Amino acid sequence: MVDQSAYAVGDVHGCLTPLRDALGRAGFIDGDGRWIAGEASLWFLGDLTDRGPDGVGVVDLVMRLQRQAAEAGGEVGCLLGNHELMLLAAHLPEGSTRYSPQAEEMAHQMFRERWMGNGGKEADSARLTDEHLAWIAALPAMALLGDHLLMHADTLGYRNYGGSVDEVNAAVADILTGPVDLEQIDELTHMMTKRFAFASDDGEAACSFLADFGGRQVVHGHSPVPLLLGKDPHEVTGPLVYASGYAANFDTGTFLGGPCFVAPLPTVPMALRAQR
Repeated sequence: MVDQSAYAVGDVHGCLTPLRDALGRAGFIDGDGRWIAGEASLWFLGDLTDRGPDGVGVVDLVMRLQRQAAEAGGEVGCLLGNHELMLLAAHLPEGSTRYSPQAEEMAHQMFRERWMGNGGKEADSARLTDEHLAWIAALPAMALLGDHLLMHADTLGYRNYGGSVDEVNAAVADILTGPVDLEQIDELTHMMTKRFAFASDDGEAACSFLADFGGRQVVHGHSPVPLLLGKDPHEVTGPLVYASGYAANFDTGTFLGGPCFVAPLPTVPMALRAQR
């Protein structure tokens, strides 16, 4: 039985089978892939798709679990990642932007090449529906769960979109609500590709960021732990807590062959709580 703590999953990148196995081991789904975790809270940190074999299958599973968890009094949340942004930009419907048909077509070609160059799959493209795209476009960029500030990318660039979680989410939602400004979605995608903002000091950058947005620990994905540590992906044993405890990285490199983890949000040390 899953306890009532909040749990998170890092970048899945289309690796549906490892995700289902991890959710089953952790007690979130049964053998048929149905939610059995009652009132538990589970958050996906973005980058559900691309690189791996079944991005749309992962999206379908998360959407289904979100409905089933809500019916059971639980919660399944999901953040917007840079790969969701690239996927959306590559599949903007004709006439959904503020630009001329010619400019729209040129931008669509650029966005599609970018998406494919970063692991986008034709098989996923063929299976995407309007429902998938609408659900992805409505995902929040950030979430605050008690002591934990959840975001996809380990970048300070979220500050460009507001001074609070609500402001950032509203600004991002406005960008993704038609008619779409192509320059704005391009800038947002570039912002969310930045990384390592919290890795170069003893927690000062993370602490300052938390002072702006709330919480006592940043929880993110985006930057694979095995690459960050220079380890073989199979040597990763779980999320990485770093920056003097002010940050936790949940991208365990599943698409690189690393394990997929469904892990509880880390306990924030009392010393950090006392400093905030």
